[in-house]
Amino acid sequence: MEFSTKAVEKMAEIMAKEMEGSEAGGGGIRAVETVMREFLREVGAEALRRYLEGKDEEIREREKPCACGSKQVYRCKRQAVIVSVFGRVGFKRGYHTCESCQTGQSPLDREMGIEAGEVTAGLAEMLALAGVEVAFEEASRWLERFLLFRVSDNTVRKETEYFGELSKAEEERWKEQSQQAAWLQERQHSIGKQSGRLYGSIDGVMAPCKGEWRELKNIAWYRVEQIRSYQKRRHHASQVGEQNDLQAQDITYHCDIQTPDKFGALFWATACQRKADLYPELVFVCDGAVWIWKLIEHHFPHAVQIVDWYHASEYLPPVAEAAFGRDTPEYHAWLDQARTQLWEGQIEALIHDCQLLGVIPVAAQAVHNGVTYFTNNQKRMDYARFRQLGYFIGSGTVESGGKQIAGLRLKRAGARWTETGAIATAKARAAWLSGQWDDLATRRAALPLAA
Repeated sequence: MEFSTKAVEKMAEIMAKEMEGSEAGGGGIRAVETVMREFLREVGAEALRRYLEGKDEEIREREKPCACGSKQVYRCKRQAVIVSVFGRVGFKRGYHTCESCQTGQSPLDREMGIEAGEVTAGLAEMLALAGVEVAFEEASRWLERFLLFRVSDNTVRKETEYFGELSKAEEERWKEQSQQAAWLQERQHSIGKQSGRLYGSIDGVMAPCKGEWRELKNIAWYRVEQIRSYQKRRHHASQVGEQNDLQAQDITYHCDIQTPDKFGALFWATACQRKADLYPELVFVCDGAVWIWKLIEHHFPHAVQIVDWYHASEYLPPVAEAAFGRDTPEYHAWLDQARTQLWEGQIEALIHDCQLLGVIPVAAQAVHNGVTYFTNNQKRMDYARFRQLGYFIGSGTVESGGKQIAGLRLKRAGARWTETGAIATAKARAAWLSGQWDDLATRRAALPLAA
């Protein structure tokens, strides 16, 4: 929004004169900036009060229709206080009541989307944004530095979880839609087939809830694009395990603490939102968890299935260490050869070489684990062909989401969550990471209107 140059100059002149009479200049630029910010905060609070009271005069009517069919009649002006980005703001506005049903409301509250005694939508967004980044207590202290007034950590928690509940409500709406045949048919007719490839990855990460650890299941939907040649030249030649020429883009995350069966409804609903069923080629890159592949095969039996190369390669070091000892020449020689076999999709040869080490008693368990994993996922490990076809073979996208959601937020030192709080905070953070924050902020601003 652009402001009048004259208005800005007038405000600046007033502020400069106010500063001349203060002692802030003796404290250097930091002190001057702080005093100016405090001045602007007070000006903002007073301006907001005047704006709201002026707006109330504009929209006030003697009578208004009531939901019961009768009329609400203007009674008086009532005092209200809201907590805005400028701090606490008190103002007076008209109040109407209905003689038939005895309900009452302020037309201004409804018009502006405010609720007496509560934080405004603008402040709520700031609180929730801080709450998805750091612990609520830390967010409270952090915000005080920016806002120049204190908001309790409980209020930060409340608004953060509120954003998460809004995200959950939207996902529930998606779930309902995705089970309606008519909606699916109309969607396919109006949207039509998509072009290119869409990727999906599913993973689980443990989160500390009160009394136990629970698995937070995560979905990532994304596209993969090739990095332009000038970017590619910044890297050395690709080594085993590297795909420096590919990167994930347009990533959206969704998460919940649910059983695999219930999580399947969220999986399908978010797939429909990303039009996954309308792409000619759908690719899933995940670890080897059985529940993940059952879910994928149920909803998308014809999708390309790839076991994340990095997860698969993690089975090799324990075999080499058990057989040859850590960091010995034999350890490195065997591990280099095994990783190359895996990279080239030579899974039968890799299984055979692992089995040869199974006769060593201390290596038997590691060999069994690796051979079982490679055997069960052999068709999903044709890495040479996958790379030749330009497929991304690492699930780092969803793992990054899991780390950013659970690792950096839910697993902070000393954190113990209720399951409801963990889910709500995780969903709010997932929305922020997915670029869907503005949608939540818009719905949060409309909440009092729906009351």
